[in-house]
Amino acid sequence: MKEQDQRKAKIEVKHLTKRFGDLLVLDDISFDVAEGEFVAIVGPTGCGKTTFLNVLSRLAPISSGRILIDGEDADPKRHNISFVFQEPTCMPWSTVRDNVAFGMEIKGLPQGEIDRRLDRILEMVGLTQCADLYPNQVSASMLQRIAVSRAFAVDPDLLLMDEPYGQLDVKLRFYLEDELVNLWRNLKSTVVFITHNIEEAVYVAERILVLSPKPTTIKAEIKVDLPRPRDFMDPEFIRIRKQVTDLIRWW
Repeated sequence: MKEQDQRKAKIEVKHLTKRFGDLLVLDDISFDVAEGEFVAIVGPTGCGKTTFLNVLSRLAPISSGRILIDGEDADPKRHNISFVFQEPTCMPWSTVRDNVAFGMEIKGLPQGEIDRRLDRILEMVGLTQCADLYPNQVSASMLQRIAVSRAFAVDPDLLLMDEPYGQLDVKLRFYLEDELVNLWRNLKSTVVFITHNIEEAVYVAERILVLSPKPTTIKAEIKVDLPRPRDFMDPEFIRIRKQVTDLIRWW
């Protein structure tokens, strides 16, 4: 992935450590994420994946270490750090369009820019026809598309996604994964994506970080140099999936 390797580091995580009292959860983790890169993070259940995202987003304080965005300490007041949670987080009193616009309005973008971004993103994710509906009038998959669209709309410095499709059935997941990749490729955002689904990680990511059990470290880094759209039956896809599975399974 020569082109990827030449991109500058957008995110630098240096000796990240997180403790809850005497419990060491994240143990001296260091890695970089290139500008516009899509990184998936996998690991065994209970290894601290969600804690990992919470400290990256600064929703939770770190015990020691540094997280840099464009060479500066990550600060939600200075940087656009977007978070997509496992459960949809739509505001029920607002329309689809207003939900997607919410982050841009909070950031104080000019109305003309908000409208331009809205029209583009709603069209890309197929929400244009239901833009004036309310969350209780759309499907579960549309609710998650709204949340993902809202996160991309603010042009984030870092987009963190915590198993956003974990509650959906397989058919919907395949559809929304393609949609996510399309958004990422068009908007060129930097994405860190948590998932327990190894096949999903291989399908969407350029690189996979495999976490160990607690105290959590990065056990391995796997590059996924496959053409898109990816083929689940491609022998190389199957090989990478097995490699990641074995890394998680055998400790």
